[in-house]
Amino acid sequence: MPVRALIVDDDHKERIVLRYLLEQFKDVKIIGEAVHGLEALMFCQEKKVDIVFLDITMPEMDGVETAVKLMEMKDPPWIAFVTAQTGMAVNAYELGALDYIVKPIEQGRLKKTIDRVKERIAHQNVIDEIVQQRLKNRIDYIMSKYNEDEVLVKRLPIREKGKITLIKHEDIIVCESQGKKVFVFTKKGGYLTNYTLNQLEKRLDEAYFFRAHQAYLVNLNFIQEIKNFGEGSYILRLDICQRDITLSRSKLRLLREKMAI
Repeated sequence: MPVRALIVDDDHKERIVLRYLLEQFKDVKIIGEAVHGLEALMFCQEKKVDIVFLDITMPEMDGVETAVKLMEMKDPPWIAFVTAQTGMAVNAYELGALDYIVKPIEQGRLKKTIDRVKERIAHQNVIDEIVQQRLKNRIDYIMSKYNEDEVLVKRLPIREKGKITLIKHEDIIVCESQGKKVFVFTKKGGYLTNYTLNQLEKRLDEAYFFRAHQAYLVNLNFIQEIKNFGEGSYILRLDICQRDITLSRSKLRLLREKMAI
């Protein structure tokens, strides 16, 4: 797919020159021209643009202001400033511009810009593919879990004297290993069970439960605080049951990834 380019310059002659130079590249498609910043913004809102070749000196809205507004878009194009000014390159790169081309434009210099934007597009495509694959894998996993009988029933059966109590998963605050048995703390009280933590980790929904320690399985919805305990250790403070759980640095990293914090 060719690189989709937009030319923005208030000078008609400069646009003609840049168009001619870009037309020499078979992998570039010029999809439009704009004479000022507002027109460029409207164009990029309506059509997909990979790169905007943007003059800095323009009336009303200059190139720098236009670039800032373009970069605020949901799917912003790459920006290559094309200008006769030589002293604003640092500012341009600080804004996040892909390139800064000084007029008069040389074909070889323009090729470097095209190659650069092609690399960025290819890199983004790879990232998009990875994200899509991970999303697919996650959906596949959820569907496979959904088809398991133990997940269809969102209750944990706990056998007590003469009865079986069915505990809703969302009511479980933390599961704590105590010797050969596991104590399950809930909103309504605690239960001593014959489960192992490994069994509960497989049985309870991994989207909400996290193995914070070899002795604890925690419901993420009940984590109230994460406190630095010093020397690479952290404390998880849980709501309702007021329990503190030691957390290693490696577990903290996994927890942050899981909770997106």
